[in-house]
This record gives sequence, C-alpha cells and structure tokens, in this order.
Amino acid sequence: MKKPDASTVTWYEANVPVDPRAVRGQMFGHPCAFVNGNLFFGTFEQTLIARVGTDRAAALAQGGVVRVFEPMAGRPWKDYVQIAAGQVGDAELRHLVKGALDHTARLAPKVEKKAKAKKA
Repeated sequence: MKKPDASTVTWYEANVPVDPRAVRGQMFGHPCAFVNGNLFFGTFEQTLIARVGTDRAAALAQGGVVRVFEPMAGRPWKDYVQIAAGQVGDAELRHLVKGALDHTARLAPKVEKKAKAKKA
C-alpha cells in the first residue's frame, strides 16, 4: 500500500471539517479523521475516502461521481466511497465529507478491544 504524497495530504487537510467531533489521527500510516472512534474521512494512497453509508455509496458510485472503496480486490468497504483528485469539485467534496461526519457520528461509538492476555 503506497503512502499518500504531500499533495494528497494537503488536499485531505484542507477538507477535514472544522468540528469539535472530528479527531485527526492515522490508520495504517494514512492521515484520517474519526468521530466517536469511527473512521469517517481519510487518505488511501493518492485518493480520499469518506464513510457515507451503504445506500449513499452505492448511489454515488452508480452515478459515476466516485467509486465504492475497495482497498483490496474483491473486498469492498461498502459504507465508503473513494475520491480521486479532480473527480469532484471543492464544494461538493466539503459537502460529502460533512455528510460523512454526520452519518458516522450517528453510529455507535467504537469500543476499544481489550488486549489479549499473554500465555505463560
């Protein structure tokens, strides 16, 4: 998996919502934003991803605006869309990301898994 280049990181940073619910972090070395511990927006290689819900992702992909995020062939993350540079305008991207934040904020907070005890 390729790391995002500087222009992708800049593009991501310019579009993270200024909202107290949005917490910046990383996942697999990629800059991402979380709400209640759940990923809602981030980078993947030289693209952006946003969690918009299964129905919305399918509708957006069908319209050819973006595609359903598939980090590994044959293993789609059906709640997420993947956006390539220039695929959507700035205002449309901000609207999409704000919708991703709102959608993901309605999900149950992520519960951290307890570390497994080591066997003696």
